[in-house]
Amino acid sequence: MRACGSCHPAIAATFSRSLHFTTRGLERGLRALSGTVRWPAVRPVYRAACASCHATCGDCHVSRPPYRPQPPVILGGLLQGHLFVRTPPMDTTCNGCHNGRVGAEFMGQYEGFPPDVHFTKAKLACTGCHSGAQLHGQGEAAAASRFAVSTRPACTGCHPAAAPGKSPLRVHNAHGTKLACQVCHGNISRSCFNCHAGKGATSRPILKIGRNLRPELPYSYVLLRHVPTTRDMLDRPTGLSGALVNFDRVPTWKTATPHNIQRVTPRSQTCVACHNNPNLFLRLQDLDPNDSQANGRVVTAPPGPTR
Repeated sequence: MRACGSCHPAIAATFSRSLHFTTRGLERGLRALSGTVRWPAVRPVYRAACASCHATCGDCHVSRPPYRPQPPVILGGLLQGHLFVRTPPMDTTCNGCHNGRVGAEFMGQYEGFPPDVHFTKAKLACTGCHSGAQLHGQGEAAAASRFAVSTRPACTGCHPAAAPGKSPLRVHNAHGTKLACQVCHGNISRSCFNCHAGKGATSRPILKIGRNLRPELPYSYVLLRHVPTTRDMLDRPTGLSGALVNFDRVPTWKTATPHNIQRVTPRSQTCVACHNNPNLFLRLQDLDPNDSQANGRVVTAPPGPTR
């Protein structure tokens, strides 16, 4: 980054504090789970595993991510010799690191599920919504997660007429800021269960609506996804029993950022698709008793019938 900064000092200065470079979001999550006392033992595991996602300028603009055998197959290596590529190809750079869920959803690589409408209709790449300022950071030292980045994408940035109170559609105005746009316009996405660092982890397509716990977002209800964090996932690598001592304080059902938006979904077509339909909402009976007890905070009942 020092070499790039000699010609791009402003970008280098902000990138050094960006989430791509610091992986602060992952660090913050593990700190919350492990607590102050156990963090010194967990930190080496974070540095060896999670922090390997740390990216430098060249990881996007000069080379591809390391070899990965699963689709899309990426062979690593250089993009165009030692040349700097201003706009790197989405499928082998962004998708090389973010294909576990995001890239596959966006480009329709899950069989039976269509790609995001922005990919098929608008022909957008990742940078169509994720601007250079967001990718490179803006020097926000306090941006401890992607939700706290001031330049994070917003649907109303391109669709101002859909904003509550300004929309010609009664349904948009009626729901106000209670619902995130994705509650009606997001498609089914994959959630992961069991430990991603061990054997036996599974993923399955799911759609659940629940309460938003992110203070940075104004919504009451959002789509949720389950993350593959288990109570004992770091006990063995740290040599501690109960390394994640705060496991029951942090929900494993989290506010989702779906990348499979559709203009028309069953929920955007009829009111009864949501109202009085308990199957769409995360309920107590949906929770695994061995999972985090904090999941009860995102549980919600479906709204009653419309009048």
